Amino acid sequence: MSEFLRREICEGVTFSNITDDRFKLGRLSVTLTVPLARETAAAYALLVNILTRSCKKYPDLTSLSRKLDSLYGAALYPMVSQLGDYQSLTISVTGIDDRYALGDMSVSTELAELLCMILSEPNVVNGRFADEDFEQEKRQLLEDIDAEYSEKRTYAIKRCTEIMCREELYSIGRTGSRKDVEELTNEQVYNSLGKLLKEARVDITMLGNTDPQKVFESFSQFFGSRPRAFKEVPTVTTQPHEVRRVAETDDVSQSKLVMGFRCAYPKDDKEAIENSLMSAILGGLPTSKLFLNVREKQSLCYYCTSNLDNNKGILIIDSGVETENLEKAEQAILEQTANLKNGIISDSELADAKLALKNILMSALDSLSAMQTFYLSRRLRKGALSPVEAAAYLDSITKDKIIALARTLELDTVYSLLGN
Repeated sequence: MSEFLRREICEGVTFSNITDDRFKLGRLSVTLTVPLARETAAAYALLVNILTRSCKKYPDLTSLSRKLDSLYGAALYPMVSQLGDYQSLTISVTGIDDRYALGDMSVSTELAELLCMILSEPNVVNGRFADEDFEQEKRQLLEDIDAEYSEKRTYAIKRCTEIMCREELYSIGRTGSRKDVEELTNEQVYNSLGKLLKEARVDITMLGNTDPQKVFESFSQFFGSRPRAFKEVPTVTTQPHEVRRVAETDDVSQSKLVMGFRCAYPKDDKEAIENSLMSAILGGLPTSKLFLNVREKQSLCYYCTSNLDNNKGILIIDSGVETENLEKAEQAILEQTANLKNGIISDSELADAKLALKNILMSALDSLSAMQTFYLSRRLRKGALSPVEAAAYLDSITKDKIIALARTLELDTVYSLLGN
């Protein structure tokens, strides 16, 4: 079973070690988290991808790949995500655990030094990245944004949250807009690196069964000697107002109905788990109210699910609906939401939801990447629990608590994407 230990390197920089002897690999990551901002979101998203292509010592993909191969086939990954009103930028490297390396080689230390090198000594000439790196990653990021638009379910959810949070940081999204990316210059992206290292909250995570001390010392030397201007920025929660209704048309064969609700913003991980259970009962599972009633019994939609963002206090219900059934589907969804608020929850609904969430939580222990995702998703939250602790806490959540949380749900925005 895994053990979790967190230490502070300096203000705004933490080192977390998750010890688990079940895997032959180890995983090391540096995550930089900043408040979303229109002027930096696109640049930071592009930056983290460029950084993983090369550095000063290994100035192209070929030489960097050779270095990784020499470390028993280590692999380097960038990731850009959104945590509520924050943008999260992660560079991870996976390599063989030190106990399997030949001689006295410390793979973990070399990987730590490589990550520090990538951040501090990028492949830069005359104040700009290599043109090939910049152009290729910019093109790839634009293609990724276009792919989100092509997936109409994803696009509809994004449009609903943009409208719902149009005056909030949340609406900016993890990569900024396509226009923001198109207008970026090579120099702008490079110049954003210094600002990011200075202002970001930094979470270093080490997973595996290797002594973390040397890795801790490497990152302590790197971040402890750098100027810092980190400060916490509270998440903005918005009071309910008159429901916004927006309908747009596009080339879709199946209309999309997306309903955005404000809900309780959890002050700690236990409250977040309670929120997750409420969402699971409403529409997060095949045993949920929305699935069994709106989709199965009334056949009003092809899918109907609820998705909760605990880092923002938003619950999104999205469904695929025939255009003539849009109004009926909306009313049926609101009826099931009202049933939850009024305490119409069977013992089997509660038990099934708890069991399903336990299985989801415990699956975080199945791989290094799943464990990394689990802990990083909670890094902005107080009292973060381990997967085992979170699963155990589910047993204590009562039906009355679910009802109280359901009563915080307030419909904010209804977005419809209709066929031409």
